[in-house]
Amino acid sequence: MIELFVLALTRVQIAAAAAVVLVLLLRVPVRHLFGARLAYGLWALVPAAAAASVFPSLAETLGVGAPAAPLAPGLAIKVVALWLVGAALFAGFMLWQDYAFRRTAAKGKAGPAVMGALWPRIVLPADFETRFDARERGLILLHERTHIHRGDPIANLIVAACRALGWCNPLIHLGAAFARIDQELACDATVLALKTDIRGDYAKALLKVSMVRAVSPLACGWGTHPLILRVSFLKHGEPSRRREIAGFIGLIALSVATFMAVWSLAPRGFEPRALAPNLQMDTPQAATDFARP
Repeated sequence: MIELFVLALTRVQIAAAAAVVLVLLLRVPVRHLFGARLAYGLWALVPAAAAASVFPSLAETLGVGAPAAPLAPGLAIKVVALWLVGAALFAGFMLWQDYAFRRTAAKGKAGPAVMGALWPRIVLPADFETRFDARERGLILLHERTHIHRGDPIANLIVAACRALGWCNPLIHLGAAFARIDQELACDATVLALKTDIRGDYAKALLKVSMVRAVSPLACGWGTHPLILRVSFLKHGEPSRRREIAGFIGLIALSVATFMAVWSLAPRGFEPRALAPNLQMDTPQAATDFARP
């Protein structure tokens, strides 16, 4: 029923927003304790919380607490229609941004960046050979290839889909912006772990980006995120292997705890009688008939 869809949609938005707030509180201390890659992994808590909100909650399983009151069918249809229109418009806006970025890249005025989610490729500006020296060009290309190997373009596609589905939720857009920053820091950390004695040249290459340029929501841009933060991050050493393992185990435990917390705290849904007031639920056969599609 349309009322159940509205309830599920509302639960997903609230759970995702709460998870975004949690990640925003944890990302900086986790980055300092366990490294940038674990801090980026914290964003897995958002889909974990959203998924947990879809399942019947503990209150529904035990039959405790006051049930939610469903919207009137006419109002529920309007809410779903508004949400669908907003999601379609926002998705179209992001597609337009991607198209504009591709046109700019075709003119040699975009990049360095990875463009495309399903079939990613590296795009370079026309002045790439003159702006960066040979060592810097090698590091930039290594950075962009690392994005591809890590699956970051696919992650950007998932984030873009979440933004479209949660277009009315400002915390989703805020979380997406910070997730992109954490993605770049995690990619920087991966490159620095692969090569030694490159921090100075890496910082010079970052600082040669003269301005922040807009990119596609699906692209991974070399200089489209806070450069001062990324350059200052280069001063930090890599966490020990033992600390990384501990952080990874803690991330798994936190994901499970987030899932269980949402499942435990979510309120009850609708009573069957509220959705079908004329249906008699006094007999097992009636309850079976209600549940049958």
